[in-house]
Amino acid sequence: MSSSIKHLVVIIDLNPFYWSDKVSSSTTLNFKQYLKIIIQFCNAYIAFDINHRLTIIGCSNTETCFLYPDLTNESLIIPTVTKTNLFEQLFVIDRVVENNLKEFIENFSPSHTLSGSMITMALTQALCYINRLLRDTLPGEKNSFRILIIQTTTDTSKQYMNFMNAVFTSEKINVPIDGCILNNDSSLLQQACKSRKSRR
Repeated sequence: MSSSIKHLVVIIDLNPFYWSDKVSSSTTLNFKQYLKIIIQFCNAYIAFDINHRLTIIGCSNTETCFLYPDLTNESLIIPTVTKTNLFEQLFVIDRVVENNLKEFIENFSPSHTLSGSMITMALTQALCYINRLLRDTLPGEKNSFRILIIQTTTDTSKQYMNFMNAVFTSEKINVPIDGCILNNDSSLLQQACKSRKSRR
C-alpha cells in the first residue's frame, strides 16, 4: 500500500516594523501570542495525521530563514513520523523553531528603507524546496504539497512581477497557496489564493 504524504510549508511574516508599531498601539495580539498561535497550529497539523509533514520559513524586511526543519543539523530532523515518536516530533518542532527564531531575530538587519517583507523570496525558497522533495519522491509515493502564507505587512509594488512568477510556478507544479492576512489587506495574496482552489 503506497503512502500519501501531505506536506505543508508555512511562511511567517516576522517584519520588525509591523510589531514595533503594535507595541505602542492598543492591539489584542502581540508578537509572542502571534508566534504561539502559529506553533500551536503547526503542532496540531502534525498531530492530526502521521503522514503530515511540515516546513516553516520566516521572513523579515531584509532576509528569510528556514525555521523548521533545521537544514544545518540533520540530527534534529525525524525522517519518519510514527504514532510512537509523534510527541518527540512535536518537541523537536518547538525546540528547533525556538532556537532558529531566536537566532533569526537577533540577526535582524535594521533598515529604514525597507518596510515590506520578503514574502516573495520566502515563497521562491518554498517552491525550490518543494521541487527538491518532488525529485526525491520514491516510486509508489503519492505526495501533495501546500503553502500557507501568514502576512502582516502591506504589499510593495516592487514585489509584483516576481511574486506572480512564483505563483505561476506553483500552479505548474500543482501547489495551492493559502493566505492569512493580519491587519492589512494584500492584493498579491488575494490573487495567489484565487489562482487555484485556495483559501484566504
